[in-house]
Parts: sequence; C-alpha cells; structure tokens
Amino acid sequence: MSVHGRIETEEDVQIIKEYTLLPILLDMLARDMEELKVYKDKIVYNHILFYLREVETAIYPQLQSIKSVMKKRDIKVIHTEMNALGINVEYKVRGYIHHFTMLRSLVKAELMTTLMNMRGGLR
Repeated sequence: MSVHGRIETEEDVQIIKEYTLLPILLDMLARDMEELKVYKDKIVYNHILFYLREVETAIYPQLQSIKSVMKKRDIKVIHTEMNALGINVEYKVRGYIHHFTMLRSLVKAELMTTLMNMRGGLR
C-alpha cells in the first residue's frame, strides 16, 4: 500500500464532518418543528413547517450518498461523543484510527452554512 493510501485526506475529513453534522441537523429540525407547534394558528406556520420538512427530506439522500462514499473510501466512524464543549469523533480511514473535535461554536457555524447551502438547492 502506498503512503498516500494510509494518510487521511482533507476530503476524508470533510466527509466525516458532514456525516457527523447531518444527523445533528435532523435532530435540531425535529426539535424546532415540535416547538413551532405553539404557533400553529399563525399564518406563516404552515409555510415555515413546509420549508423545514423540505430541508429534512433533502438531508436523507445526502446521508445515503455520504455513506456510499465512506464505504468506497474505507472510512468508518467508530465513536461520536457530544458534550457541552462540542463533538469528539473517532474514526478509521483505510485501517488507521484518527480523531477530531469540533467546538460547539464551530458546530453551530457549520450547521448554519449547511442550511444556507441547502436553501439555495431547494428552490
């Protein structure tokens, strides 16, 4: 095996990051849709709920695509831990174990960026 086959690439890390963040975004959407029910008598409620469901529906194919790419690139998430500071992820790339941590503020910023990027694709 070449040295390049053993070294994780920036693309590998990006794939792991997306794979980690999308389920968090799904949880946040579910929570927000539930909390919005107090506004169900308001005129914009159905519009906002429709948009949030559209985003939610768009995430599942992305996750499937990421899982497929991970399988082809021999990438596996071993353990993900969320705590008050952020997220710790342990993963394996082509047989070698790696770790990364994302602080809570970075998770929030990444999720906002993901939402903004998805918004453009939903139109």
